[in-house]
Amino acid sequence: MRESPGPERSRTPRLSRPRKWVIGLGAVVLAVGLANLARGGLTITYSTRLPDLEMSVSWAYLAATSIFWGLALVVCSICLAGFYHWARWATLGVATLYQVHAWVNHLLFDANEYARQTWPRDLILTAVFLALVWGILSWPSVRREFDG
Repeated sequence: MRESPGPERSRTPRLSRPRKWVIGLGAVVLAVGLANLARGGLTITYSTRLPDLEMSVSWAYLAATSIFWGLALVVCSICLAGFYHWARWATLGVATLYQVHAWVNHLLFDANEYARQTWPRDLILTAVFLALVWGILSWPSVRREFDG
């Protein structure tokens, strides 16, 4: 019969509240990254099925940017979960540049009224995403988790 572990071994380390928030944020960033990777894959599929579809940007641009941002966000989520000291700043930068890029695309390439009708919803989603990322990663207790 096996002996039960001593009191110091039986306890699994508990995550602190700031670490739980970072893990939750990492899950959100991972979901956005995976959605971008899926969009990139679908774009490649559609490009072969609808090669003559008139668009304001090329299929290659849509696929490349979706895959790029998907990979960047997935890497950030993994590094957040690992509490790498630079992951906080990388995630702040990637999340912000991702949203800036999305809005530059809206302003330059939305070619019809229907596309512009989604702007209010997209603005709300952008604000919520950036508020989550900047809000959580700017808390002093979360900053200490990455500094220490």
